[in-house]
Parts: sequence; C-alpha cells; structure tokens
Amino acid sequence: MADSTVDADAQRVSRPSTGWDGSLGDPETWLKAACWLVIVLSATQILMFSFGRDQGIYAAVAEGIVDGRMPYRDVWDFKPPGIFLIFALAQALFGKTMLGVRILEVTGLIATVFAFQRLGGALTGRRSVGLIAAAVAAHVHAQLEFWHTAQPETFGGYLTVWALALTVTHVAGPRRWRRYAVVGVLFGVAFLFKPPLGGGALVCAAYAARHEMLTSGSRKAALKPFVVMGLSSLAPIALCGLWFVAKSAWTELYWTLFVFTPGYTALGWENSSVTGMYYHAFTEGFFKYSALLPAGVVAAIALLPAHFREREGVFLVVGVIAMHLAGIAMQGKFFPYHYGATLPLIAFVSAIGIRKVWSRCTRGGFGGVLAFFSFVGVLVVTRSAVRDVPGTYWQRTGIRMRALLSGQVLRDRKVLDKQLYFVADYNLQADRDVALELKRSTEPGDPVFVWGFEPAIYWISDRPAGTRFVYNVPQRVSWDRSRARAELLKDLDRTRPKMFVVQRNDVFPFVTGDTLDSRGALGTFPELMAVLQQRYELVKRIEDFDIYKKRVARSASRGR
Repeated sequence: MADSTVDADAQRVSRPSTGWDGSLGDPETWLKAACWLVIVLSATQILMFSFGRDQGIYAAVAEGIVDGRMPYRDVWDFKPPGIFLIFALAQALFGKTMLGVRILEVTGLIATVFAFQRLGGALTGRRSVGLIAAAVAAHVHAQLEFWHTAQPETFGGYLTVWALALTVTHVAGPRRWRRYAVVGVLFGVAFLFKPPLGGGALVCAAYAARHEMLTSGSRKAALKPFVVMGLSSLAPIALCGLWFVAKSAWTELYWTLFVFTPGYTALGWENSSVTGMYYHAFTEGFFKYSALLPAGVVAAIALLPAHFREREGVFLVVGVIAMHLAGIAMQGKFFPYHYGATLPLIAFVSAIGIRKVWSRCTRGGFGGVLAFFSFVGVLVVTRSAVRDVPGTYWQRTGIRMRALLSGQVLRDRKVLDKQLYFVADYNLQADRDVALELKRSTEPGDPVFVWGFEPAIYWISDRPAGTRFVYNVPQRVSWDRSRARAELLKDLDRTRPKMFVVQRNDVFPFVTGDTLDSRGALGTFPELMAVLQQRYELVKRIEDFDIYKKRVARSASRGR
C-alpha cells in the first residue's frame, strides 16, 4: 500500500481525541518536509567540498584519460578503473574544476532518493520509509566530509540501491528478465568501482530465484535469475577488459591489480583473523558512524512487521550488507569511505524502524511529533561520522553556509581551502601554492616531478608529470618495489623534468609498511637521490615541500 493511501496510523492522527490541532497540517507532510530539508542541506554541503588526496589522484588519472592516455600504463593508481572513468566524465562535462565530480555525486544522491522510495514502497507499503532512508544516508554521507566522499564506494553504492529497487519490483512476462539483466549490469558496473560490491548480484539473484520458484513451482525457473544476472554482470567487466587489451594496457592493469594490490591488502591482515576482521567491520558499520543508525535498526527488529514483504526485504538488504562487510574486512584498512556503499543500506533498515516509531509517536498528537523530532535530533548530534577534520560537522557546515550566502563561494571556491580543507599532513592550500610556483617557473608542457603523495599538484599546475607514477607509494613499499623504481628512473631519464619537488611528513605505515616520509625514503633509493643531487638545486620551500629546479648547463667557454 503506497503512502498516498491513508493508513490506520494516519487516520488516528486526524482524530480530535489525539490532541492534534488540524490547523497544524498533516504530520506526514512535516515528516516529508524534514527529510527533503536534510537531503537538500546535505547535497549543498557536498557541492562545496574540495578535493582531498584521493580525489586529487582520481583527477590526475582522469585527466590522462581525457587526453587519450590509459590508467595504470600511462597514469598510475591501484584503484579499480570505475572511479577514474567517473572523474573523467566529470571533467569532460564540466571542465577542469573540483565542482564537476561533486555535481555528479549529488546527481547520484538525488537519484538514489527515488530508488529508496521505490524500495520502501515495494517492501513496506510506504514510500516514506525510502525517503527517511535517503535523508539519513545523505546526512551521514555529508558528514564523511571532503576526504571520504566522491570515492569508489560512493558511486558503487548508488548503483547498488537502484539494483535493489529493481530487484524487488516484480513485473510479469519477459519484462522481468530484462529487469534482471539491468540489475546484473548495475552490479557489474559496481564491480568496476570496487569488486566486492559486485557480490550483491548473488544475493539479488537468490531473492529473484525464490520469487520465481514460488510463482512457477519450478526449480528450473529458479536458476534463470542466476544465469541472467550473472551473464549481464559480466558484460561491463568484459567491455572494460577489452578496452585495456585494445589499448595494449592489460599487462599494466594485471600487475597493478593482481600483483601490487594484494601486497597492499596484506598489510592490514598482520596478526589478524577472519572472524576478528569481519566482526570489526560489522561493529564499525552499524555503530561507529551514527547513533541514529543502530537505534533505527533496533526499532525495526523490535517492532513487528507492518507489511507482508518487510521481513523478506530486510533479509535481502542485510544479505547485500553482509557481502559489503566481507569486502571491507578483506581490504583490512577500515577507512571510513570503505563503508560508503554500506551505510546507505544500513540507513534503509534503520528507516524501517524510524518509520514505525514515527507512526506510534503521531498517535500522541503534537506532543508525540515534537518528542519524535527531539529524540531524532539528539541521536543526530550524539555521534558524527568522521572526527578527523578540524571542527565539528556543524561548525564546518556553518562556515560553508556563511560563505555561500555571502557569495564568497560563487566568486572563488578557493576561499574555503585555508579554513576547511586540510587534515593530518594534507593541506590543499599548500598544494595550490606549490602548483602556482611550478607554473611560474616553467612553461606549459614542461614536465615536473613530485616525489611525494600529492598528485593534485600536477592537476592544479597544468604541468605534465615526468612519470606515470603520480605519487611514490610503489617505490616506497616493501614488496615488489624494484620494478616500480626501475620504471621511474627510466621515465625521469626520458622526460628530464624541469622541477623536482620533495615532500616531507607524509608518513603512512598502513600504506607503505614503514614509518619513513618521502624525504626519508630518498635515503633508501640512492639512484633517485643521485638524480636529485646531480641535476637539481633547491630554490624554495613551501610548507612541507622542498622545490628544486633543474640546473642550467654551464657553457664550455665560460671562464676562458
């Protein structure tokens, strides 16, 4: 039953005995307005996010794609190709701006609102469940801030929600097979963002198989969803693979994803067990990022189902969540953005419980509605999704909104960089300053080289990297670094960069396996140190960056 049909709870609200004043309007309208307010406010914050380090990496690779180069072979990172293609699409559509990918991110967020409503209507009879889920998911996502948004999990999560919505929308005849095929394609594309996200196809196929068996009574029919979804999910993966083969880039893709990446993943598994890692992923996903999520989940479990499909729907969504958590545990890093595709699904289960609490609160009239919003408000401010950035989410939201309302953001988005976009050793304004110095000291087309972990400098400076390795993790790791070092030296000998930048204080033991920063890592790479000492001279220091310029060759006749 859709929300347009007044249910028993809504009928009770309209009765004078509840104490509700009819002049205050329909409480359901209040609920929907509050949800849309949260969604719009969250989307506004996301549009004002600048780049973190990862976004700088994706943008640098994406720029190479737009220019006709290939990921891994010509511009290197070890993430799956999906995220590079999204950033490339953003740059192709909106030009070279940090706003472009945020527009795509918010577009996906708004589209997901309608997918959630479709999912909520099909499984609970109330589209408002989906709207609540979308509001909770949008709020938590915005709280992940600039660093943990616009990540592979972000866009893979959007695809997953739509795949779920299509899975539960039953249609008759051949149309349902086309729908299953679309579900498979969505999961196949999600796989290209993060492989574990593709595992949701198995859960959705099992759900569809159960439906086919119940309606037809044939076990043979139950196999068809697995076949259709399985084959269709392979289509985008195969097309992507053929693209790399056609561009003679398959060897580099294979080395990156099947040789280098397993070594990186193994760092997180030292002295750990499978059960321990999974339990850690579970507790973080359900309890770390929001107090509202676990409260809603408890309510969903404690209060009896109000719709005949609710229980099977919860099992479906929880099954996909279980797949995601397995993937997070497998990665062994537990970064907040790793939960980017999972938190929206937890938000949906939570929204079922929140909607049940709302139905009971509205029976108390205005006082009950006030109590509901007060309780939800307390839960919202009790726990923030990310606490590793300066200031609280609400303080940062205030800064952004004042900049927006004053017109500062519209005049120059960079005004917020100094106030908000830095964390740990990362400082976007410092990247901008280094990029400006490189632009001043070189001509367009002159290659430069940054020995560090800041690819955004290349992107901002509009200067080509002197190597495909836009950051130096492959040369710093303890496994298989000899190949990366040899290729780097070969690149630098060929391109002879005009500027050489060395970063300090970029220490990442969970990435490189040691406690050395880039400056310290030079001591373990004598060949590169020799290149720096023989060909370059220090000209400037900006924050954590030492900037070297290529020495000018002395004339043979000088001094005669």
